[in-house]
Amino acid sequence: MQPLIHKASVNLTTDKLPKSASPGDAVTLYLQNDGRVIATYMAPSRLPFGLGRPVELILGYLGRQATEILRPALERYAHLRVRIVEIEPAYLSSSGNASLFISVWGDPTILLSAQPLYQIFTRSRINDGPSPKGEE
Repeated sequence: MQPLIHKASVNLTTDKLPKSASPGDAVTLYLQNDGRVIATYMAPSRLPFGLGRPVELILGYLGRQATEILRPALERYAHLRVRIVEIEPAYLSSSGNASLFISVWGDPTILLSAQPLYQIFTRSRINDGPSPKGEE
């Protein structure tokens, strides 16, 4: 595995981040039907002794550049390792909004296989039909 994205910001949909989230925790990415990539976090159960189920919380959406980079891998259901890199609480940020950053690791060949490295067929005059008179 190699880093595909070292640090990408998540456009948060909520004002508060889960208190259990910390750097190094796993995040799951899903490709939505509208083309956006959603980031979710599995918060552990708040019941004592580990009783209950973990809850999947929607953190937010990735930006346009990160979405374009990761779209081929998510369309092919590639194995990606997504972790929280940095969390900035709202009371520490100058803008007053919380921010979250993730890193994405995976096999870079899955990103390259989506686009052909070279064009197989080139346009040539041999394959073209006769041109109409007056055009060359």
